[in-house]
Amino acid sequence: MISAPPEITGLAEWRPLATGGFSTVWQARQETLNRWVAVKVDDRKLTSESERRRFLREAGAAGRMSGHPGIVTVHDAGILPDNRPYLVMELCPGGSLSKWLKPEERKTQDRVREVGVRIADALAAAHARGVLHRDVKPANILIDTYNNPGLADFGLAIIPEPGSELSETLEALTPAYASREVIYGEAPTEASDVYSLAATLYALLAGRAPRWPEEQAPSLLEVIEFLDKPIERLPGIHREFMDLLLRALSDEPALRPTAAEFHDELAALDLPGAAHSKPLKGMNGVAAAGSPRLRRDGPAVSDEESVQSLRRRLAPAAIAAAAVVILAAFAAAVLNLQPDRGAEAQPAPISTPTATVTTPTATSTPGSTPTQLSTVAAPEGFADCSSAFGQRNSFCVTEHECWNNLVSMEDVTSIADLVDCDESHVYQTFAAGQLPAQPVGQSDFEASRQVQRLCSEETLEAVLPAGAGPVRKDWQIIPLPQQTHLEDSLFRCLVSFAEERTYPVEFKVPE
Repeated sequence: MISAPPEITGLAEWRPLATGGFSTVWQARQETLNRWVAVKVDDRKLTSESERRRFLREAGAAGRMSGHPGIVTVHDAGILPDNRPYLVMELCPGGSLSKWLKPEERKTQDRVREVGVRIADALAAAHARGVLHRDVKPANILIDTYNNPGLADFGLAIIPEPGSELSETLEALTPAYASREVIYGEAPTEASDVYSLAATLYALLAGRAPRWPEEQAPSLLEVIEFLDKPIERLPGIHREFMDLLLRALSDEPALRPTAAEFHDELAALDLPGAAHSKPLKGMNGVAAAGSPRLRRDGPAVSDEESVQSLRRRLAPAAIAAAAVVILAAFAAAVLNLQPDRGAEAQPAPISTPTATVTTPTATSTPGSTPTQLSTVAAPEGFADCSSAFGQRNSFCVTEHECWNNLVSMEDVTSIADLVDCDESHVYQTFAAGQLPAQPVGQSDFEASRQVQRLCSEETLEAVLPAGAGPVRKDWQIIPLPQQTHLEDSLFRCLVSFAEERTYPVEFKVPE
């Protein structure tokens, strides 16, 4: 559901291009120069002066990097009156390389190599200035008017989680393209940028990232387990090209080439015409002989390892704000969504959609048959508020429930830590509901009309105590999927009050 366009001086004729996670990308006309631009607006809010200063500082660095031909141009940046940050950038009508992952859109290995040469040069220039990208992936490489690829979402930090110290947050993380050391909580480096670019080139050849499944999004445990798998050598790809990619995908950062070396070696490849006359259509190869074998710096993850233990290990890599991966911290992605999840970025007029919300009697995931939602009894700590909220299996809280450490990677369903409400916490449950089945991914969960209706300002207004006033603009409402480590089957509606608290809010049960 796309909200109303922002009001930014000098921009007019707004049209939505894409929406996903916590951001919306708009097309607008810059009146002074009579040109189309893309405007990315993040729905999360910068509530402290330090957050606002860092965003503008990072946006300035991204703008200075825009002079490189391999980096999408950033024209302007700012913060809206309601504290939502935005970027104005070059409109890239070719969309992102996400569409190249589809079998019918696959490119020759020589074209993929050309992309690698250009983006590696952009990374080398950035690294020479001490700037990291942190989230190289197909969705962050856009095709401009002249059919040239450019790196977007460059050098920007994520928006921090409410109540967290800025220094304790980690930059945006997309696990399919992230190096092992970053997934395990180490700070991003130049070597991790090189890994992400190599993983991107591999995905453009194979249709999926190294070790990544082709079916549904994996769980957090599966993400960790994937790190022990060898990387497959792709059939039909020139040996020297494949050797170079596998070296850049090494588990040992020191064994990877620098971005400048990666650029030079990619440019020096002599790919014979017979080897790249046809795009690679499938991935049926076997594990590469001599391909980099991953090492483990900590204890192995087993099926018996608890979710709590996994969270502690992943805590340094927790993605802040609403714990949905931000998919880049901001800068110029006209299409930064997953394939098949959003509109391709095109400058052609797009009408603004309208939505009619109705009370659901069934919920389904894409490609599945709708399942009738049966009535369930209110579990301990909740009261049935179905009548008050106008939909079946909706519950109010009767006992305080608070949370910390909200974690999500890409489209993996979020997890969080249940904590004592009298101790430091960021989130508190204000309502709960039940879906017929656990959704495949976080995006499927958030797209449910039942979730959207229940986890809303209207519901929060209904349970706020008398005299609390309306919902404040700096509060955040966050839907949390069913937590498998709890005994119930509910999803939660959480609220963050834009500050860390050591006491709970006394929610009421509406009549």
